Amino acid sequence: MNILIVDDEPMIREWFQMTVERTGGDYRIAGEASNGEDALAFCRSHSVELVVTDIKMPGMNGIDLIKALKEEMPHIRSVVFSSYSEFQFAADALKFGASEYILKAEITLAGLEEILQKIKKDIDLDHRTTNEMNALRYRLNESQMTLRNAYFHELLSGSRETARGFEQRMGQLQIRLSEKHLSLLAVGIIQSKDKESAFRIREEGLLQNAVINILDETLQHELGNGCSFLHKPNLYIMLCNSSHTGLKSQRESLLVLASRASEHLQKFIGASAVIGISHVYSKLAYLPEQLSEALQAADRHLFYGDPSITWYEDSGSAGGSSLYRKGWTEAFQSCLESGLTARAGQFIEQLMDEVETGKLLSAKQARALVLELIYIAVNRGRTVGVPVERLEELYIDAHVEVQRYETFRELSVWAKETLRQIKERISAQSPKYGEAVERACEYIAMHYAEDMLLQDIADHVHLSRTYISELFKKETGMNYNEYLMQVRMEKAKDLLKKGGCKVADAASLVGYSNTSYFIKLFKSYTGLSPSEYSDQHRRV
Repeated sequence: MNILIVDDEPMIREWFQMTVERTGGDYRIAGEASNGEDALAFCRSHSVELVVTDIKMPGMNGIDLIKALKEEMPHIRSVVFSSYSEFQFAADALKFGASEYILKAEITLAGLEEILQKIKKDIDLDHRTTNEMNALRYRLNESQMTLRNAYFHELLSGSRETARGFEQRMGQLQIRLSEKHLSLLAVGIIQSKDKESAFRIREEGLLQNAVINILDETLQHELGNGCSFLHKPNLYIMLCNSSHTGLKSQRESLLVLASRASEHLQKFIGASAVIGISHVYSKLAYLPEQLSEALQAADRHLFYGDPSITWYEDSGSAGGSSLYRKGWTEAFQSCLESGLTARAGQFIEQLMDEVETGKLLSAKQARALVLELIYIAVNRGRTVGVPVERLEELYIDAHVEVQRYETFRELSVWAKETLRQIKERISAQSPKYGEAVERACEYIAMHYAEDMLLQDIADHVHLSRTYISELFKKETGMNYNEYLMQVRMEKAKDLLKKGGCKVADAASLVGYSNTSYFIKLFKSYTGLSPSEYSDQHRRV
């Protein structure tokens, strides 16, 4: 227990300190003061639990000090330690809050120890009572929040029975909210990429309570109504009644509310937020639709970790995303089928960076793209002889895995690593060529549809025509023309498998202007004419 001794006589202060030390109890003289003003200033800046004070002192006397402590710091106990035995002094001291009135001439070591023990027990009892009351308030608040969450989750699911008692339930939960003209905002908390920028509150339960308190206080300050609740991890819902006033339109009021909520989350807990705002509807029955709109508005920005405030009508998906995906997957497939696994890896790195920088795809579209890329890689692995058991698990689990990641950054890291593993297994099955032949194969893969000569290859790798021809035959087991025909035939097979491609068009696309010659080469390579090959795969 921390004690402040207040007396204008230094000898009395020293004697009191020595007497307290002799008791051997858990008591500590936190400081000394010679008058009431200094004592009050000391209590304002130090931890003090008991003030032992004289009555008559220069400036502020002991009675005035006790009165000031009672008003400003009621948790501090006080004891009068005086030379004056007049009844009025004692009566005033006890009236204004003193725990005891002791005459200096009558005090003994045992008497002082008894008084200090009694006061310490009173302080300990107060602490326990305060802690119990705080715990009770916390449990009541927690129960209230649980009831609030359960009710609103049912309401957002479209439960008609829950909606019927809306006004009554709002009264029970002490929430100012009317069922007409409800506005719904989805507030997504962005997980920081930088550990140094992490939230100021680390414990998840405390963080959730802090977010809800901040959102609730913002609602009350800006609109005087509404409430918030946790929808799912890192995603909260705000419900409120916003109306048109002479100063602000309904849209402006919601924009100000969202801006303030975002500012307060950043200021008080260091959290960046994405806020999606739905349309305002006149009936409670539209709440599920409002939830869908607000989530859609927030989805893309939350997926890319981009703090923003977005209206539902402004959150349309990126145009041409299906065309993007088709071109990307075809380019990736072409790299793998041409044996350019290193280039395939570089392509994936560039692609993921491009999508993230431009925020080109929604969460759903990005997950679909990753799935397509993984399936292409797995199928290529099967084609070149990668053992099935090394690919099967990745193939089966991919559609579950892509749903696990809430942000594009997480999805991208997982996709790059998964594709790297598949690529390495494909590379392990592929023949290894020297640098010159490897570069020659890459050049053929990129220009197979053109009118290409062996001299073009020689110029590209900076070797003589004769030498590259010998080297190519030695390392691949085929001469240049045979290898070029193989690449062209594999590309033609892919085109004919897909259907809808005429034989003449397929011939032209892989570099043959003479369709009859192409048909002859294709049948020699596959044992089937192009038409037969296409029909066979359509039936499959």
